[in-house]
Amino acid sequence: MGNDFPGYAAPQPKHGHHWIELKRAEHGAPPMIDVVNVPTMCNHCADAPCVKAGKGAVIQREDGIVIIDPIKARGRRDIVESCPYHAVWWNEELQLPQAWIFDAHLLDNGWKVPRCEQACPTAAIRAVKIDDAAMEELIKVEQLEVLNPEFGTRPRVHYRNLHRYNRWFVAGSISAQVNGMEECIEGIEVRLSNADGELAKATTDAYGEFRLVRLPPEPAEYILEFFNARRQLFQKNIVVERSEYLGNYCVDF
Repeated sequence: MGNDFPGYAAPQPKHGHHWIELKRAEHGAPPMIDVVNVPTMCNHCADAPCVKAGKGAVIQREDGIVIIDPIKARGRRDIVESCPYHAVWWNEELQLPQAWIFDAHLLDNGWKVPRCEQACPTAAIRAVKIDDAAMEELIKVEQLEVLNPEFGTRPRVHYRNLHRYNRWFVAGSISAQVNGMEECIEGIEVRLSNADGELAKATTDAYGEFRLVRLPPEPAEYILEFFNARRQLFQKNIVVERSEYLGNYCVDF
């Protein structure tokens, strides 16, 4: 098949298996819509369930890469079921569990980065080889997140701006009557809160637009408040059932 990597992986099917899969989410409504594509793959977890389930049929190298042994893992469908991310696929023809091997066969032969990074024209994927302390600092500085942290597997695949995929937002605009004309108002502070306190805050831009992000992806009631430098302009109770555009609010200065 042209993708047999002795010592790393048996031949992998060309179709049907998603070694790196793009998941897509669409949020909002006209005129504010956010379309997000998130690449998902084997997370090469620090506490990988497949390694525990494999009992020698799955190994984790010193560099963190997880490899399913193409000989020892034959017939081991339970390894597929052990992955909570559904990142291990079953090769029916070979009766073998398989996953993305982080292009270990290329890295071990001198490549500086895996093929997915080398091939991405927008530099949206980056692989780094650093120690745990440096990675913790990078997570803090770049505000990186992982998919499904509740699984407790300590994934090694991290994401920027993951909230665009798995969280909701609300947006809108502010205008006011100025000299008999309706104009966009910049610099209005917008706050969103619930019974537990403030959840999000934003300031309107030159077009009077605002966007409040990182909201829990579940229906809820909120209080929306607008302030200028001197006072609260008004507040409104809203019910959010999805990411949405709230429309334009014309305020009285």
